[in-house]
Amino acid sequence: MTRVGKTVGLVATAAMFAFSTWMYLQTGDWVAAVFAVGSIAYGLFFFSQGPS
Repeated sequence: MTRVGKTVGLVATAAMFAFSTWMYLQTGDWVAAVFAVGSIAYGLFFFSQGPS
């Protein structure tokens, strides 16, 4: 994965996590919590990709 791809993936997952966490805090909806956990998993995936 290219450095740009890794950076875009990490930024997107950080935004997804922030939004999901905010939505959970506003509504208490469990679906938002599941999306927040899923975004952590995506973040770990992009973080673990070595340089190309």
